Amino acid sequence: MKNKQVKQPVITDSELNKIKKYQRTVKKNGFRPWVTVRQSHTYGQGQIIFSHKTGRLHHLLSRGERLPFFMFESDVTIVDILEQYPLPINETLDIARKLNIVHPGSYKERYKHDLKIPAKTMTTDLVIIRQLPDGRKILEPYSYKYQSALDSAVNGQRKVNRTQQKLDLEFAFWRTQGVECVLLTEHDFDRTEIYNLEFLRECYDHPEYLDMSNEKLLSIIDTFVKHFIGHSELTLYQHIQCVSEALAISKYQALSVFQKAVYERLINLNLSERIELYRPIHYPPQGYGYVA
Repeated sequence: MKNKQVKQPVITDSELNKIKKYQRTVKKNGFRPWVTVRQSHTYGQGQIIFSHKTGRLHHLLSRGERLPFFMFESDVTIVDILEQYPLPINETLDIARKLNIVHPGSYKERYKHDLKIPAKTMTTDLVIIRQLPDGRKILEPYSYKYQSALDSAVNGQRKVNRTQQKLDLEFAFWRTQGVECVLLTEHDFDRTEIYNLEFLRECYDHPEYLDMSNEKLLSIIDTFVKHFIGHSELTLYQHIQCVSEALAISKYQALSVFQKAVYERLINLNLSERIELYRPIHYPPQGYGYVA
């Protein structure tokens, strides 16, 4: 027996006007997220992070989204990160009809629209732009969910089913674009690696310490490597002190160069081992080393 066709929300003039205003803003000022942290109901969990790679603030709607964000930011093949990326509402609504899935809507707004539920613009959490070796750029969409959001024992079967339906709509849209959307959870990431990336990227908060010739940069990196090899018992802080004194530079500059060198893989350390100021640096770990 054929399933009964579900009733879909409607596209309102106010949503269309919002879309037009958003498109004008993007055309004038460049990309911005469809939903900001301040607009989100997850305000307490939201994060606003400035990226040295993109040169703009990024609005992440959960602490969990930090995990893929920091991984993407550190990937040299990724040239941009587009968060809360809006999907064309006409297309997602058409897909919802074909799949017989109720499209996301603003149920609380129905009283303003003669009890008709306004359709909401759907978004993809993170869409990256990756540059291929031949120079072409491609889009890669990623949807992030906490594992608990997919677990009926935690959230109940009804809520999990609805989450899955919205994922089905989102993934079906991207397939119409010839792209597969990837689902990520917190279990897809090494938290120690993310911790290290957060620490290492701090060097970009102080560009004045990195303002030097390439020759000087490589000289500082080479001095670090020699100290790592010759004094494996020293902590990172002690290495920084030694390099600072040997080259007559400040400890802050030495630290910034170390962070940049490891972040950009000029010195390859095992990022699955926690990097701390008061712990020794294990160099070179198996399969890692200095990139000359």
